[in-house]
Amino acid sequence: MKRAFAIILACFIILNLTGCDAVVKKFTRKKKETVKMPRFYQPQKYTKKPSPELYKKHYVYWESFQSELVNVLGQSHKKDLMCIEQIVSNLRDMQNILDPEKGAALKKHVDRLVSVKDTIEREELSQFNKDSIKSTLEHEERLIRREFIYGKVKDHLKKSFENEPQAK
Repeated sequence: MKRAFAIILACFIILNLTGCDAVVKKFTRKKKETVKMPRFYQPQKYTKKPSPELYKKHYVYWESFQSELVNVLGQSHKKDLMCIEQIVSNLRDMQNILDPEKGAALKKHVDRLVSVKDTIEREELSQFNKDSIKSTLEHEERLIRREFIYGKVKDHLKKSFENEPQAK
C-alpha cells in the first residue's frame, strides 16, 4: 500500500510539474488587437500680421527681461546671456512691427543693447563693467519706456509684413 501511494504521489507531482500548457492556452482569453485609425491633418496657412496685441506682447516680454537682467546682473552668466538675448530679440520684433521711421528710432537703442550683449558674451564682468552695464540698461529702459510705450506708437504700427525680407 505504501508503494502504491508513493507511485500515485510521484505521478501527481510529475503531472503538476509538467502541467497542461496546451489546456491553459486553450482556455485563456486572447487580447483583442485595437485597430488604430489613421489620423489626417490638414495643414492650415496662418497669416501673421502686425497687431496691437503682438506689439504689446513683445513690449511686456522686453520689459520683464529688462527688469530681471537689471536685478540679477552678474549672478549667473547663463542667466545674463539668456536675458540679454531675449531683450534684443523682443526689441527687434517690436522694431519689425513699427513703421520704418519709428523702427529706425528704436534701432539705435537695439544697437546699444547689442554692445552690452557683446560685453556680457565676452564674460568681462568686473565690478566696473557691471556698474556700467547696469547704468546703460537702466538708461535705455527709461528711454524705451518713454518713447515706445504702446500709447505713443499705436499710430505707427505697420499694416502688414508684406514686401519685407523674411528673417532667417
